[in-house]
Amino acid sequence: MLEIMMFTDPMMGLSYESEPYLRQLETHFGRQIHFQPIMAGLVRSVYDFVDPQDLAIGKAYAIKQYLPKLMAIYNAEQNISGMPIAMTDLRLFSEEQPSSLPLNLAYKAVQAIAPEKAAPFLYRLRFATIAEQRPTTQLPELERVAKQCGIAPSDFRQSYHSPQTQTLLAQDFAEKERLHIHRLPAYVFRYQNQTACYQGVLTDHEFFPIIAQISQGKIRPQTPALSKTALLALIDKHPLISPIEVQYAFALPDTQALLPYLQQFFAQNIIRKINVPNGWFVEKVT
Repeated sequence: MLEIMMFTDPMMGLSYESEPYLRQLETHFGRQIHFQPIMAGLVRSVYDFVDPQDLAIGKAYAIKQYLPKLMAIYNAEQNISGMPIAMTDLRLFSEEQPSSLPLNLAYKAVQAIAPEKAAPFLYRLRFATIAEQRPTTQLPELERVAKQCGIAPSDFRQSYHSPQTQTLLAQDFAEKERLHIHRLPAYVFRYQNQTACYQGVLTDHEFFPIIAQISQGKIRPQTPALSKTALLALIDKHPLISPIEVQYAFALPDTQALLPYLQQFFAQNIIRKINVPNGWFVEKVT
């Protein structure tokens, strides 16, 4: 089995835009690959990124001036895979919440109490931050996302404030330092006694050759056929997903071939449509 360690932050637009490539790896390699997200703390302090001249005027002023610049960065990242981004009202940082560390800690809190729900939680947290533009550095928002994943807010809150969870997050940060990761996202591939590290966005055009090289051709992809059964299985695994991810999962040239299946699922109340600025997602009805 090939292990892929993914160094990221729930707020990262680059990781959000990489989701279609991850869906493709999942469907094409199946159980031959295991993904392990590692929290890397992208913004330890927003004041490290603001204009020093703005900061001299005041913290609130500096953040207010910085947020439009950050929104422009997010919006430009949509060109990577087409995952919808249209930032107009980003409220991620404030004087009270000047860091993305709450999002990182929230992931570790869920991982500690419900490991099987960590991946969907990370996805929904990224969706809430980027697609919905919600203030996910705030604890009530984190609890809301945890509840969407079937975790009681009280259980989440207890884990979030636990010293053990802080230790788990510190271990992720220490791993990042140990491997000299200085650019996010970053991927560490481990296969038998082989290890390779790549820093920056990887598309399907990079992932497949890397996997072939590090496994010496032993791990091979198999393109799945699009069918009602296969699509339902993908939605069961990813109860919130964009049509672009589904397109990549089945190696389709565009999303048009999906529409007859999705329309049938809408009519049967299997899924619902969630519109977001510049695009849409489907969510499994529970």
